[in-house]
Amino acid sequence: MSLITMSTDIEKRARETIKLIIVKLDDGLIKSKFDEPISRITRGFQYEVKQHIDHKTFHRIIADFIQQIYDKGLKSSLMLADPLAEAISLLENHYQSATYGNGYAAAILDANDADEGGIQTVLTSLAELIKDIERQKYISALFAYHLPGCDWDLLCEIARILLQDYGPFMPERLARCVPAQIAGQIQSIILGYIGSDSVLQQISFFSEKPSTAEIRFNRQLL
Repeated sequence: MSLITMSTDIEKRARETIKLIIVKLDDGLIKSKFDEPISRITRGFQYEVKQHIDHKTFHRIIADFIQQIYDKGLKSSLMLADPLAEAISLLENHYQSATYGNGYAAAILDANDADEGGIQTVLTSLAELIKDIERQKYISALFAYHLPGCDWDLLCEIARILLQDYGPFMPERLARCVPAQIAGQIQSIILGYIGSDSVLQQISFFSEKPSTAEIRFNRQLL
C-alpha cells in the first residue's frame, strides 16, 4: 500500500469518526434516549402518602421511583442491585434544598414541606440527577468506543482535521497547536467547541458566502 493510499485511508477513517460522534451527540437524540423517557415516568409516577412521610414511606417511594425509571423509562438491561441504596446515595451526594441545605436529610425535610413542593420536589430532583448521570455515561462510552487510545495515528489525524476545519471557531491557543499536542484533548474540544450551539450560530451568520471550513463543517452534520 502506497503512502498516498495510507494517508487517504486514515483521513477517511478520521472524518467518518468525527461525523459519527457529532451525529450521536445530537441534542435531540440524547433527549429522546434519556430526558423524554425519564420525564414521562416522572409525570406518570403514582404514590400514596399521608400528611407526614416517615422514613419507611420515603424509602419505599424513592426506591420504587428510580426502579421504574430504569425498568420502564430507560428499559435498561442492567438491573439495579439496590434501588434504595442508589436513591439515598444520589440524594446524599447531590440533593440541594432551597431551604434545608443539602443531602439526604434535606430531601426528607422537603418531602414533608408542602411549601417546598413536598415529595414531588424530591422526585423531580432525582429524575434530573439520573438524566445527568445517564447522559454522561452515554457520552463517555461514545468517545471511548470511537477514539481508541491505542491508535495514535488515527487520533493525530482527527486532531489535524479538527484544526484544519474548525480552527477558526477555537480559542487561539488551541488553533495554534500541532495535531499531536491536542490528540489527547479531542473529547474536550468536540464537546466544548465543535458541538456547541455557539459554533453553529457562528457558522450560520459568519458570512453570506460560506468558507470551505464552513461547508465542511455542515457536511459533517449531514
